Parts: sequence; C-alpha cells; structure tokens
Amino acid sequence: MSYYGNINISGKHGMEKEYEEIDINSRDVKEYMDIQRHRTPQNTVKVRSSRAAVVCLVLLCVLQMTAVIVLCVHIYTNNSNCTQEKDQLTTGKGNLLIKTDHLPVFGKDQCSDNPKWITYKHSSYYISSEWKNWTDSRRDCLQRGADLVIINNKEEQEFIVNMTSANIVWIGLTDSDNEGVWKWVDGSTLTTRIWNPNEPNGKVGDEDCAVSQYSWADFPCNYTFVWICERN
Repeated sequence: MSYYGNINISGKHGMEKEYEEIDINSRDVKEYMDIQRHRTPQNTVKVRSSRAAVVCLVLLCVLQMTAVIVLCVHIYTNNSNCTQEKDQLTTGKGNLLIKTDHLPVFGKDQCSDNPKWITYKHSSYYISSEWKNWTDSRRDCLQRGADLVIINNKEEQEFIVNMTSANIVWIGLTDSDNEGVWKWVDGSTLTTRIWNPNEPNGKVGDEDCAVSQYSWADFPCNYTFVWICERN
C-alpha cells in the first residue's frame, strides 16, 4: 500500500504543479493584456499628435507659399505702376520743355533789389508806378540807365501787353522831329507797324508821341500815362 500511496502523492504533486503553471501563465496573459490596454491609448495619442503636427506643417507651408505669391504679385504690380508713372512723368517733362520754349525768359532782375525790372530775352524792362508825360517819362528812363521801350516785333508787343495787363503805356516812338515820320528814341526808323486801325491820325496837331495797349496809337505828348523803360 505504501507503494501505491507514493504514486498518488506524486500524481497529486504533478497536477498541482501543472495548475500552478497554468495559473502563472494566466496571470502573465492577464498582465500582458492589461499592459497592452494601458499602452494602446498612449500610442494612439502619439500617432494622432504626429498626424496633427504634419497637418500643421503642411498648412504653414501652404500659407507661406500663398504669402510669397501675394508678395510677388504686389511687387510686380508696383513695378508696373512705377513704370507707367515714369513714362507719364517723362511725357509731362517733354511737354513742359516744349511749352517753356515758347514762354518769355525772365532773368535774375526779378529777384534783385529792383523787382520791377523784368528780363525778357536780351533786354530788361521796367514798369513805372507813376503817371507822367512822354518827355518826363523818357527822362526817368534815362536816369535809370535805360530809355523808353523800343518794340521790334509782334512777339515783343505781346510780351508788353501781358506785362502791362493791357494798360496804356508810353513807348519810345515819336514823330516830333518830322511830322508823319515816326522814329524810335534810338533814331531807328519804324519797320514793324502795330498801329490801331486809322492810327496814327494826328497828322495835323500835336499827337506826336505813341502809346501801346493791345496795339499803338498817337497821343499828345503832354498827356500823362505810365511808361516802360528798356535796357540791354
């Protein structure tokens, strides 16, 4: 009986050992499953975080490319506008140069101590602020180192009209030495004639001195008007 008893004991211990191994294995599986359950959310979060980072990076790249494109378009538009403005300025400058070629040339006398002296081409002109007869007017011009204005052509006549605002002024033209023979104060004979219609009309009388407004007329020399002096 002791023999069989030993056999049963050994079988019992063997089964217990198997149960223990199964139990240990079960616990290992359970612990592994628990670990996997706890690890899975963390891995999922990491994957999601990585995807979010990639999406953000792509969006940033798209935004950067968009900004670069907008900037390039803006620069191109500005360059086009600058080119157009430059062309317009060049055209405007050319037009101004053309216009200034037809304007009177005013010299430094305008800004000098005598602002009443105005330079046109090669002469300077002085407009009086007083009224005097022709003889006294000429005397004033001579004291200024000048003489009553001599008008050589229609262009100069237009300049005088603009300068005087079409007021009546004494000019350096007279026939006091020889009735009907009009001469300038420098002794030169009259070549350009810009008389009013029916002027000069003082063939008989004392209308021996000329005035200028839009054109010329003869008046008695003792009348008083403003005058224009001219010096070269």
